[in-house]
Amino acid sequence: MKPIKQIRSFRRSGRFMLVFSRIFSRHDFQEDFEIPENTPILFAANHRSFFDVIIAWAFFSKSGVNCHCLIRADLFKKPLIGPWLHRNGCIPASKANRSEAEERAITELNSGYAVAIMPEGKLVPAHERPNGVGQGRPGISRIARATGATIVPVAITGSDTVWPLGKAFPIPRFRKPLIKVRFGKPFRVESDDDIKNVETIMTNIKVLLSKM
Repeated sequence: MKPIKQIRSFRRSGRFMLVFSRIFSRHDFQEDFEIPENTPILFAANHRSFFDVIIAWAFFSKSGVNCHCLIRADLFKKPLIGPWLHRNGCIPASKANRSEAEERAITELNSGYAVAIMPEGKLVPAHERPNGVGQGRPGISRIARATGATIVPVAITGSDTVWPLGKAFPIPRFRKPLIKVRFGKPFRVESDDDIKNVETIMTNIKVLLSKM
């Protein structure tokens, strides 16, 4: 798909996500976050619920950020969801295609597009995140080092109340839960040690969560 068509599709889908998410939740989005110019941007967010993707997509579209999101690869095999994800420039990611997903993310960053990753690589249940976040995976560090990307930490809370782990769909509630989205100070990784770098990234997200 040509870039302009992908961007338009991403924004249309984002507007739909914004309307859809408001059926189930109230929003408290940070408005005055910092996005550095003239550098590839890599958003790194925590992951507690499928609703995180909906919220992030809605927010990026609302803010005018053109972003390629890494999404669980098996979803691309679904009859309707798969073509829609491809049309919106999403990147399939799994252990089996790790290198391919990372190369695609690197290509998009070097082409001037932002990329969004949830470094935990899976939905993290409460018992696996006693300090707010789960174990991060080193792929985000490899991508950041390969591109010199600036990392923007993102913290999301409330999404697991809307769409709890193990449920097939979001849960409508009389009083809609409040979902908060906050952004940390942008930074670049400075080490060649991917494990150390991902720990730094997850610590930045954890600090954001502790303030929410």
